[in-house]
Amino acid sequence: MITFKNALHEKEFSCSFPDIEFTISGSYADVEISATRSGQDESVFLERLYPDGSGTIKIEEMDRLLEQVAEQWLVFNVTVRVTESDNTTSSLNTQVVSCRAVIKNATATEFCNSHFLTLFDGVRQTSPGWLEFLTYTGNDHALCTAYYADGQSKEFSVEHTTYQEEYSMIDVSPNNFLYTDHKLVRYVITAGGRSQTYYVEDGYSDVAPILLFFNSFGVQELAYCTGEHQRVSSYDRKQARIGREKQNYDITEKSTFKADTGILTFPMADWWREVLRSKAVQVMSIYHGVVDQNSATPIVINTEKVEMSNLSESEPRFTFEYEFADRNHNIYDVRRDGRIFDNTFDYTFN
Repeated sequence: MITFKNALHEKEFSCSFPDIEFTISGSYADVEISATRSGQDESVFLERLYPDGSGTIKIEEMDRLLEQVAEQWLVFNVTVRVTESDNTTSSLNTQVVSCRAVIKNATATEFCNSHFLTLFDGVRQTSPGWLEFLTYTGNDHALCTAYYADGQSKEFSVEHTTYQEEYSMIDVSPNNFLYTDHKLVRYVITAGGRSQTYYVEDGYSDVAPILLFFNSFGVQELAYCTGEHQRVSSYDRKQARIGREKQNYDITEKSTFKADTGILTFPMADWWREVLRSKAVQVMSIYHGVVDQNSATPIVINTEKVEMSNLSESEPRFTFEYEFADRNHNIYDVRRDGRIFDNTFDYTFN
């Protein structure tokens, strides 16, 4: 007889998936853990295990077993099937949501039903021309209620850019909710029990860098730096005397960029740590006043200064340095808006 000592919730986060513990009456048990998504199956664990003196078998660090699958699949189903020596079979099933953050005071089911897949908590600031995306589990219909400076409001149906059985991604960029002769000042996105408010501020159409990154849930978000942006280039030269002349036979350029997030709200500052701990970050550019989705260039962040204080006069502001991931730093973007090295430099420099 197989008896599981703990049950699984309807949804579980990959990083906090509980240990599997059960008792058997026989001499051994064959344990198979498999992951399934959209008809695709992947075996995660398949072993014959033997119980301790009390007939108990425990599989620990399930998060490590599921880590690789979670990186590939955002949302998937997991089945734990136990077959005892007398061919008695019992199983556990749940849906797993990829997550590298410890979510406290809420189960995965509660969080996913009331939150988009982001660690941002508060009102987001955006600007015309910026790209904004939201991802959530399931396929609830998404709706936008936009508010304008003259007091009018208008509802929009939000289309899915990615639509899977397990999750949906929607484009909630402010340009999607513009209304002729009305100035957009705020809009609210809802999908099921989830809600996210955006304030629209003018004057930030040209910012740099614009970072596209994978957050703790394994979905992409964008972060915008409104502070100073610098580029510092250094050159490594290899020289030799060839014949009678000394020559540079190899010159390698290294471009280091220094970025400033600008002054942040405390919710934005707390969320910005997501960018700095992301393993995959790309920088994007603005073309004709709109972020160019095809301009993403991989980068690596080398150093950062991330400080926050509880003092009332404190205003969070982070700085960091990054460089192109490509070893060739001689990169020229022909679709730039007439600027020197990014979209924040005035046209008069040319």
